[in-house]
Amino acid sequence: MKIGALVLAAGKASRFGSPKQLLEIDGITLLDRACGTALDAGCDPVLRVIGAHADQILSRACPQGVETLNHTTWEEGMGSSLAAGARQLVGLSPGLDAIVVLLADQPLVTIELLDSMFRQLRRADISIVLSDHGEATGPPSLFAAAHFDELMALSGDQGAKAIASKHVSAIARIPFPDGAWDIDSAEAWEQFIQARDASSERRSR
Repeated sequence: MKIGALVLAAGKASRFGSPKQLLEIDGITLLDRACGTALDAGCDPVLRVIGAHADQILSRACPQGVETLNHTTWEEGMGSSLAAGARQLVGLSPGLDAIVVLLADQPLVTIELLDSMFRQLRRADISIVLSDHGEATGPPSLFAAAHFDELMALSGDQGAKAIASKHVSAIARIPFPDGAWDIDSAEAWEQFIQARDASSERRSR
């Protein structure tokens, strides 16, 4: 199964006050971390969609094996970025079986999570896989080729949920409680780092 990855990182992060895509964990930016996880999970191609902070992101080296789309009309909304990214991915690799959509600000996405999602898509009755954050579902999300036209037709603030809502019987859900982290402020980032450090300390005992 050939799966391409779309890493969305075009937003302004206005509530955070600076490009949260470039926040670092262990010296690796959140954006590079998301791209690296997709690559390590076997996704090909991997495309990062940037926009609001393109100059700052492009001033840094791009991970090897990752393509970049500078989506200059990012202000139209996430749906616009998702559609533009899907079109470019399909153009880069016309034979894709599926596209997985990731957000740059979900640092706890793992290869194991993506592998679990990919396995679900092999079921004959499943064409969409969503992450279950507990109170809601969301990214990472996975769409089979049957939904590519719908992805490419998104606009404005429409997200992948707009597609999923039309195909409820074809959806599988993978538990991902860590997806509930919403790093939308400096305080939320500090809370995340503290929780991560505390978890690492418990595991090392």
